[in-house]
Amino acid sequence: MTPTNLLRCGRTPYGTARFIEAIVTSKLNTYEELWESALKESGADQNQSIFFKEHIPLDAVDFTDTAKAYHLDRIFYKAVTEMRGPYNCNMVYRQTQEMPDIVLYDNGSYIAFQPLGEPGRDLGDHASRVSHILVAAYGKDTPLTINEFLPSSPEEVADLGSRNAFLEDAYTALRNNIKVSECGPRVIQRAVEMGIPVTMRIRDFMVSQMSSFTKEFRESGRPGYILKDETGVDISCDKDMIAEMVERVFTDPLLKITKWVQGPEKCSQLLTHIHGFLLDPEAIPELIYFNYTCTEVIFNVKQEILTERGEIDCSDIHWTEEFKREVV
Repeated sequence: MTPTNLLRCGRTPYGTARFIEAIVTSKLNTYEELWESALKESGADQNQSIFFKEHIPLDAVDFTDTAKAYHLDRIFYKAVTEMRGPYNCNMVYRQTQEMPDIVLYDNGSYIAFQPLGEPGRDLGDHASRVSHILVAAYGKDTPLTINEFLPSSPEEVADLGSRNAFLEDAYTALRNNIKVSECGPRVIQRAVEMGIPVTMRIRDFMVSQMSSFTKEFRESGRPGYILKDETGVDISCDKDMIAEMVERVFTDPLLKITKWVQGPEKCSQLLTHIHGFLLDPEAIPELIYFNYTCTEVIFNVKQEILTERGEIDCSDIHWTEEFKREVV
C-alpha cells in the first residue's frame, strides 16, 4: 500500500510521499520521547489537552518560570516566554480567546484569521502572502493542544482532521465572497464593533480590517503589521493596493489550498495553529518545505500510529482525498 498523491501540500522536491511520511514518523517519535521525558520529570499530565488547560495561562503574563518548571524550553527553542509588550509565546491563544485583529471565519469551535507580524514571510516575494490564514481551536468543548508533533490522543487526532476541513471551509468562504453575516458569530461581532454592516462581503471586510491599523501599530515591531506584495514592497498602508491583491489572489482558480504546521523547533507559539496559503502546487517556495510540514501528512501518519497501537480501529481511519491508498 502506498500513498498516491502528496499534493495539496505540493509536489515535494525532497522525496516520495512514503519517504516524507517516514520523516514525519521519525520526527513524531523523537518529540514523543522528549515530551514524555520532560513531563515525567515534572510529574505533569502528558495528555496535551489536559496539560494545556492546567498550565497555559490566558492572562498576558510572563511564562518563563512555568516553561522551565515543565522543561518546555528543551522542546520549544523559539518560544518567547517573557512579555515583550503585548507579545509572548501565548499571544495566539489570547487572540483566539478574545478577538483576532483580522478575523475571517469561525464556527464556534475553530477560528480563521490572518496573523499579525509579517503574513506570508516565508513565501518570499510572492503575491500569495495575502492568502496567509491561521486556523486554531477556541471553543470551550474543543481540545486545545500545543503542537501537532507532540503525542496526541485519538480525540486530538480527530480534532486535527476537523481543523484541516475547517481551513477548507474558510478559504471557500473567501473565494465565494459570502456575506459577513454567514461567516460566524465572532466575525459578526467584529464587524459590529467596527461599525460595518454584516451585509458586507467577507473579502471587503478582510481588506477593511487589514487597512485599519495605525502607522504606530504597523511599525511597533512585535507584533506590528507588514504586508508585502510580489515585489517586496510593503503595501499595508494602501487600502486600494491591498484590495487589488486580495481580489487577484482569492479569485485565481490555479491556486490551491495548502495546509502546514511548524514543529516545536520552529514554532514560537504554544497553541497549535495551522498555516494556510493559496499556492501553485507546482511552485511551492523552498522555505515552506524547510520550515513547515503538511498537516494532511501528519494527520494520516498519526492515524496509522494510533491504529498500530490499537487505540483506534482501522475502520475508523478517514484518509483525506489526496492521501487515499491504493494497492500496487
